[in-house]
Amino acid sequence: MKDPRDEAAIVTGAAGGMGAAIARALAEEPRPLFLSDLHAEALEALAAELRSKTSVTTVPGDVSASDYPAKLMLAMGSHKIGLLAHAAGVSPSMADGKRVFEINFSATRRLTEAALPHMASGGVVVLVASNSGQLIARPIFDRAVKKILDGRRALLLPLFLRSPRMTYPISKRAVQLYAQKMAPAFGKAGARIVSLSPGVIDTNMGRLERTAGPEIDKMIAVTPLGRMGDPKEIASVVTFLASPAASYISGTDILVDGGTIAGIVEAGGVMKL
Repeated sequence: MKDPRDEAAIVTGAAGGMGAAIARALAEEPRPLFLSDLHAEALEALAAELRSKTSVTTVPGDVSASDYPAKLMLAMGSHKIGLLAHAAGVSPSMADGKRVFEINFSATRRLTEAALPHMASGGVVVLVASNSGQLIARPIFDRAVKKILDGRRALLLPLFLRSPRMTYPISKRAVQLYAQKMAPAFGKAGARIVSLSPGVIDTNMGRLERTAGPEIDKMIAVTPLGRMGDPKEIASVVTFLASPAASYISGTDILVDGGTIAGIVEAGGVMKL
């Protein structure tokens, strides 16, 4: 029987609201944690909190740096990856369109491809996307995104990058379709990959976007559950996806948004909000 301590759990964006909640949930398991975030001081504070429960290693740095994935894999030593929970990302109010796409998608692809050779049998990569990607799941956008995934020129990409509010859902749709595209490669390695799409979550990032305009409040108003989500509600889905109970789930998007998408559809679409 394999020792779970031989398999590591990696959490990126671990100093953020969702990332920290995921790290805290995973600390209840015996496997070692490798925590990543740009903010080294906050990352170390979280690690200090969790070290009484499990082994924790911090690997601070910019996840979008081209050399960061190799740095993270090197820090793991001989450990195989039982779980990569990739929660690092930025919202539209935090960067321009080009930077939003670079962090939310391009960095995701580099990290995922670096992780693939290090996956444990039965391991899983969970890529945190957004329900905004589901909102634009239309043929015109998906054709452009699939061109980007295939390394081809997408004529609409410069248009997407003009505004971070346009770029953000495109970057998250790219993550959703990328998880689908990579499922066969992970399957050959005996591993899985999924995207997880939260709705409006009560984190610093979520509150920042709520102050940026009326859109978030309108989304909450049509959400059947009538509230923002709690980061722990995202963490619980991540721990499920990493468990044997989810062993037949791969190549799909898991929507965790309190019914927001359903509410928007019922309201007549985004333009009706």
